[in-house]
Amino acid sequence: MPGEVAALSAAALWAVSTVILTAETRRLGAIPLNALRSAFAALFLIVAVLATGVVDEVRDMNAATTIAMVGSGILAMGVGDSLYFASLAIIGAALAVPISISVYPLLTFLIAAFWLDEEITWGILLGTAFIVGGVSLLVRGGSARERSLLQAQPAPVRGRPGWQIGLFLILLASVAWAISTTWLRAGSGDLGAVAAAGVRVAATSAALTPVAYYVRRRVSPDGYGWRELTAAATGGILGIGLGSIAYVFAVQEAGAGKTAILTSTLPLFSLPLAVIFLHEKINLLVILGTVLCICGIWLVA
Repeated sequence: MPGEVAALSAAALWAVSTVILTAETRRLGAIPLNALRSAFAALFLIVAVLATGVVDEVRDMNAATTIAMVGSGILAMGVGDSLYFASLAIIGAALAVPISISVYPLLTFLIAAFWLDEEITWGILLGTAFIVGGVSLLVRGGSARERSLLQAQPAPVRGRPGWQIGLFLILLASVAWAISTTWLRAGSGDLGAVAAAGVRVAATSAALTPVAYYVRRRVSPDGYGWRELTAAATGGILGIGLGSIAYVFAVQEAGAGKTAILTSTLPLFSLPLAVIFLHEKINLLVILGTVLCICGIWLVA
């Protein structure tokens, strides 16, 4: 049960981080802000590694564990998230979110079942169906502003050319996340959650920084202000810093498949925040989606 609680905690932390970074993502672009928040998260996790005395765990990693942590981190937060942001710009959150939360957990379960022999029960499958259906209703029941809180992107433009590319990108993102989650589970070895999260985020930050610098210089050469830095620091520490620790712990304790399902409940936490802070109204679809998600969580956990 601690692993399942950690997975839901990760989803909640990601939701809060997304709300904090909503305006800044629109202003700066996804890749530069992603790199900036990753840098703050990496600094936070380095301090956490030193403060918790798990430096020896990092120092004693063998080559296989190092490759798994670095590779899974870059694959998920670097490649997967970037593909996701790119797809959102084409097809929007109203389509991208339901597709991703449908494909990602199922792919993770299949890969984990064959690679790690994780058990798939009828209860887990039914719970997955409830969560997927519930999140889909939450997204459809949310307003345009609520949907933007899911990943701070505009609503889809009907008839926009290249929607097939957007669909292809979201599928690739789901594959990247699924492989990354299973690879993390298989390759973490004796690393604790803090040490593993620190290595993954530090590697991702190092990989994203040069790409973000190039994109930032082409799009807008202006520097970052205090507003952007404060939002990136707060969102990065909460979402990528603490969120990564909770996520890694969930994968290690609950398994890759369960974690993938439970963390896909992010909209369950995002939409209530929209109601509280943006004074959005709750409709029947949101209520039904919430009930389905809660039932699904009960079945999976």
